[in-house]
Amino acid sequence: MDTMSKEKNSPDRDALHKVLAQAYKGKSFAVLGIKLPPIRELLPAIPLRDGSVDGLFLLEDGTYAVVEYASGCHKTDMVKYTEHLAEIMERYDNEDGCFNLHLIIIYTGDVEKAEPVFDFGCLTLHPEQVFLSRMDGNAELESIRQKIHSGIVLTDDELMKLVVLPLSVPGSERKTQLFDEISSLAGNIPDEEQRAFVLSAMTLATDGFISR
Repeated sequence: MDTMSKEKNSPDRDALHKVLAQAYKGKSFAVLGIKLPPIRELLPAIPLRDGSVDGLFLLEDGTYAVVEYASGCHKTDMVKYTEHLAEIMERYDNEDGCFNLHLIIIYTGDVEKAEPVFDFGCLTLHPEQVFLSRMDGNAELESIRQKIHSGIVLTDDELMKLVVLPLSVPGSERKTQLFDEISSLAGNIPDEEQRAFVLSAMTLATDGFISR
């Protein structure tokens, strides 16, 4: 995890979830290199014994996806994920033998590589991993900036990129600067729903990584 301590003005996650509940439908993680079915629903945040997950989604095939953003990849960091997954299974498993849960770890620009599998002996964790450090953030941002200034409607893939772009650079100061830059740019998105999606989803994604 290795995230910053939560600020007193940490965003209202419940309010942001309400904004995003409809906006996430039909979008996918394909632009991040994750081959999973499209999103059917962003599920409400559930209280966990140790905080909350960054995102819990029901996918079109009936499986679930947990999204976690991380700036560290030590094996000890992964223990918290196993606890989160167990609590989610307790909440959503119908005990019909069909429950399927994916774990997506999106590493910030502070991480360049990580072990693909974490073996705890009696338990093995196989996360889907995304390394934002490998994203050409400058090129992606410039391309999207030109479309926004031209009044062109953004694609779902471009919206998903904007959400995670502030986390693609290392260090909290650079993340904060990029968050502010993209927030200002997003304010010019002509489509109101797209604008609300980017600002809300980006705020949730960066919670704990930047100074507000």
